[in-house]
Amino acid sequence: MKGTFLRLCTVVCAAGLLSGAAQAQTPAAPGPGVDLVSANAFTPSPLPAAVQVEQDVLYFPAGVCSGFHAHGGPGIETVLSGEIVVETKATTTTPASTRTVKTGEAYTFPAGIVHNVCNMTHRPATFTSALLLLDGAPPVTPAK
Repeated sequence: MKGTFLRLCTVVCAAGLLSGAAQAQTPAAPGPGVDLVSANAFTPSPLPAAVQVEQDVLYFPAGVCSGFHAHGGPGIETVLSGEIVVETKATTTTPASTRTVKTGEAYTFPAGIVHNVCNMTHRPATFTSALLLLDGAPPVTPAK
């Protein structure tokens, strides 16, 4: 499943870039203390217009957390520098988890998984987030 998503994301991203898909800035509303460095979204072709890829670059100063939230589609996040800790809440089918992701490492997540991203170190961390959004799904929804 993980390999399938990575291949799909690669194909979708490449298709959009090669076809000259229209680009638009759509910030993902990061939490307090988090800087959204770059936000790019496009509708890839020849996939249906209801599919959108959003790619963000996020900067987390030392000690900052995103707050628990979910994404409207599956995604992959890759740490460019530093280290982040990803906490997920339990669901009816999966237990809660905590994972440390270091520079050069990536992790994937399905749509709707409530999670919190923290930089628990004393140095800043930067990572990319690429989401595959279907039917106008919101990129980020804060957890209640």
